Amino acid sequence: MTKSARSFLDGWFENEHIKAVFGFDAVVGNYASPDTPGSAYVLLHHVFGELDGEKGAWGHAVGGMGAITQTMAQACSEHGVEIRTDAEVASITIKDKAVMGVVLTSGELITAHSVAANVTPKMLYQQLISPEDVPNDFAQKIASTRYGSGTFRLNVALSELPDFTCLPGTDLQEHHQSGIIMAPTLEYMDRAFMDAKQQGWANKPIVEMLIPSTVDDSLAPAGQHVCSLFCQQFAPTLSAGQSWDDLKPKAVEAIVSVVSSHAPNFKASILGMRVLSPLDLERELGLTGGDIFHGAMTLDQLWAARPVFDYGDYRGPIRGLYHCGSGAHPGGGVTGLPGKNAAEVILMGK
Repeated sequence: MTKSARSFLDGWFENEHIKAVFGFDAVVGNYASPDTPGSAYVLLHHVFGELDGEKGAWGHAVGGMGAITQTMAQACSEHGVEIRTDAEVASITIKDKAVMGVVLTSGELITAHSVAANVTPKMLYQQLISPEDVPNDFAQKIASTRYGSGTFRLNVALSELPDFTCLPGTDLQEHHQSGIIMAPTLEYMDRAFMDAKQQGWANKPIVEMLIPSTVDDSLAPAGQHVCSLFCQQFAPTLSAGQSWDDLKPKAVEAIVSVVSSHAPNFKASILGMRVLSPLDLERELGLTGGDIFHGAMTLDQLWAARPVFDYGDYRGPIRGLYHCGSGAHPGGGVTGLPGKNAAEVILMGK
């Protein structure tokens, strides 16, 4: 729980590149160095799950991630659940320290005895609930929680597959269907973090490329592909006077440069891209500080301390209000476990 990823991996491996392959999981969504104490836990967190009984495995949702929510929606509809979209919540109504319902931006009041909130805890208690309804000591704890995963995301449309120098060719090969990590050593990862601390972004970012269209041809026209670039390290908060709206082009240039250094045809093959800086992730998806995990995955914000100490049981100080997102135990990752656990607590009426 307190070890750095480097110290943990040094106990198991000798080869620096093998350490880097595993060390990548220690910095995914973690604005930290592989030398940072506690980064070994983040590595472990990414291999907790299983897929179809295979422990530590990750899967690809055919049709994209939306296929998961569509399947969930279908299951809910079969049980009589009413699902409403385009119904933005403006505030949560509280009376006598208990939830009464939610008010939409349209002004509509929806009454409820229970509300399960999947937004970040900081957004929930600082933006959706009146300050007078949140006890001071709890509000202070929420205010002191740390957010910011150092993540930058590019979704790219390609005219052809990357032609990697080490494995040449634009015809489909096995490596195109894998997670491709561009960060050869732990020292490389440490330097990326140090750069971000000093100037806001890594000169040579950590990049993981996935090309889902190689395993799901419904995602792109024939002969073309889509790829996602999951990138670290980019400061969640920039120094005074700087904004990610202004610095995005420099960050994109650094990311494309790293990929092109391994696959020289990459830049010329780009047909279009969607860029999501930490600020974009906050504005568009409600991820406080651009944090994909709804809060730092460090020892002081895990288990009984997630989102804050003494409130790890999927609820805060307001009766009937529950935490069902990644800001609750066990934290980030596409597991569904925070929601499942919160649902069980709600059904027990606790």
